[in-house]
Amino acid sequence: MNVLIFSHRSDNDGVTPVILSKLVFDKVDFILEEPTTIDESFFNSYQSGLFDQYDYVFVTDLCLCHSLAQKIESDSKNKEKVLIFDHHYTNLDKNQYSFISVVDTQNGRKECGSSLYYQYLLEHFSNDILKKPVVQEMVELVRLLDTWTFDKESEEEAKWIGNLFDIYGKEYYIEYYYQFCLSEEHFFFDDVQQHLLKVEEVRIQNYITKKEQEIHPVMLHGYYVGVVFAEFYRSELGNFLAHKYQDVYDFIAVINISRSVSYRGVKDIDLGSFAKFYGGAGHKKAAGSGLPPMLLDDIIKLIFKEVMIEGDHSWN
Repeated sequence: MNVLIFSHRSDNDGVTPVILSKLVFDKVDFILEEPTTIDESFFNSYQSGLFDQYDYVFVTDLCLCHSLAQKIESDSKNKEKVLIFDHHYTNLDKNQYSFISVVDTQNGRKECGSSLYYQYLLEHFSNDILKKPVVQEMVELVRLLDTWTFDKESEEEAKWIGNLFDIYGKEYYIEYYYQFCLSEEHFFFDDVQQHLLKVEEVRIQNYITKKEQEIHPVMLHGYYVGVVFAEFYRSELGNFLAHKYQDVYDFIAVINISRSVSYRGVKDIDLGSFAKFYGGAGHKKAAGSGLPPMLLDDIIKLIFKEVMIEGDHSWN
């Protein structure tokens, strides 16, 4: 059985469904996107007839816009093969479509894209490998990290698996943990990984210390916001600053100038709804949104006053 997966490119919760799929299906192809790019990527693949090559097309940890969801809902052929598993409560209104399942919390437990997809696979495509403790334990660590619901016992390992994603990169991380799930019975971090993680922890703390000195206070929609520019360790940085400065700022906005904005807070502010205002999505305490399409060109023009950018009318 051949499957195609569209999933989130930025973290463990996006790539773990790829690993799970490789444990079940004969052929797995995947396309990793951001919330701001999933609609265009999915639509282009759909229009090109790419879906005809697959028995199933899954979308995990992301969701489609209403117009695209309506198009799939009215397409009897593709509606039978497309399934979406998302956990961002800002997309709960998409549950009106028969092929979309958005679950933020069930049985008092916060879910993530990987945990929802894992439950689906166990119900419909279960095999001995999928039921191994190592797979269950890996998915649980990913869920704890992505929902930030760990306790003191699970916090270190949940953060470790996130840090290994940053160290390994997407492709190697997927292949490593696919082979790991095949060969091991329980999840663990070996001596080499623990050494790497200790080095990484020092780098993270140094990075956070540096970025903490670069907070820009701004007023935004009536909120007092601490804005910081950062390309790395955005979840760690955002959560650290949100907790440390909860008596100073309403929330923290972490801008990766080449990709997106991450919002983190601890106050009773609905950051998912705030992010939605800027075309994003997320949860009440953690959310994100994209950047304007031509932002980098605009920055170049601000820095170099006489610049001409290829594609502008001034280029010729």
